[in-house]
Amino acid sequence: MVPSPLQRFAGRGALITGGSSGIGKATAARLLAEGARVVINGRDQARIDGALAELASPGLVCGIAADAADEPEVARLVAEASAWLGRVDVLVCSMGMDGAGSSVLDLPSDMWRRVLAVNLIGPFLVAQAVARHMAQAGGGAIVTVSSLNGLAAEPHFAEYNTAKGGLVMLTRSLAVDLVEHGIRVNAVCPGYILTPMTEPYAADPQTGGAIRAAIPMGRFGDPAEVAAAIAFLASSDASYITGELLVVDGGRLARQ
Repeated sequence: MVPSPLQRFAGRGALITGGSSGIGKATAARLLAEGARVVINGRDQARIDGALAELASPGLVCGIAADAADEPEVARLVAEASAWLGRVDVLVCSMGMDGAGSSVLDLPSDMWRRVLAVNLIGPFLVAQAVARHMAQAGGGAIVTVSSLNGLAAEPHFAEYNTAKGGLVMLTRSLAVDLVEHGIRVNAVCPGYILTPMTEPYAADPQTGGAIRAAIPMGRFGDPAEVAAAIAFLASSDASYITGELLVVDGGRLARQ
């Protein structure tokens, strides 16, 4: 891990859900480079172990396997993360799953429930549990990872659109409820970022070409570009920002 010239998180502890891949893993790398100690969370221990090997920062990062959409598991996750870090100064809610890509007429109800559980209920459970620790410790910063789908509906993704739109309003609700405790809460809304979830779209010539054509910058984003935005919102550079959405989409929303 190459240290960043910025050391905005020196002496601070961060918990990142969904930290074993994609945007979450890139955020872990960014915060580590800026001096943080980090706990990454995911459901699969093997993926966590792989991410830890890539991050290559023994003693500064650890991984905890837990289902962040399950309340008892969340309680265990936050207790173990708090114990390892000493205190959680930063929470990044980056876990997520894609929708089925089917018309609402054909959408299975179990898929609806699962996508909302992972993309909306999970961030609520984790943010609530961590905020209770932050309130006692004197404050902190929470960043959720929503999506352009939370701002504009994409056809055939009703469950994903709904979950990410709900996450936008959850972020704002947390911001107004927690401001008196010194806790800032903001969201990033990425467009198409090249992650394991979007790689199949990018690899398909027709689908990938259509997506790139709709983005003024003409390409998928890199997870590190979203991680940079998350680091800004979580840092003291954003000390007067709460309840806001930072779109990271290569200009796509500007065309809509």
